[in-house]
Amino acid sequence: MTTASASQNTKLSSHTVWLFALGSTVAGIGASYAAAGFGQKAAAAVYFAAVAIGGFGSTYLTRARVRGAVVAFLSVAVVAAVVYFMLVDQMFRTATTAMTDVASGGAAHQQGVEAGATFGKMFGIIVAAVVFLETIIAGIGGAIAGSKVREKGGITALGAMGRAAS
Repeated sequence: MTTASASQNTKLSSHTVWLFALGSTVAGIGASYAAAGFGQKAAAAVYFAAVAIGGFGSTYLTRARVRGAVVAFLSVAVVAAVVYFMLVDQMFRTATTAMTDVASGGAAHQQGVEAGATFGKMFGIIVAAVVFLETIIAGIGGAIAGSKVREKGGITALGAMGRAAS
């Protein structure tokens, strides 16, 4: 048995790429909320790192091709974007309606609902686009890096690439 085929036998199934995509995205969301006290940029960096690590593992630790990882991370990015859109939309609708009711004593409730719907959709789309782009860039970038390292001979190749870059 050659070294290449022996290492292929120890790899996870190519279908586990979906677990890496979903797991790293969920872990990234949780970790970014935990890091929220450090600022918005730090929270975004933590999310990006978690998804990139998941992308790396999705091709390095499995028999999956980059194409499979791209499909998985693209699908998870769409789901994450939709969920964030719905969350931000609902938050802005509720907050705008409540503030309008407080400021007008309830007299401008319908205008508050309309304004909340507008603000909710606008900010929801912005947040959803950012989440989508960050997820696919980190996931797909990590998957490509994992595939390259797997092809070059493993973690020792990663160390050599790091030394060459510095």
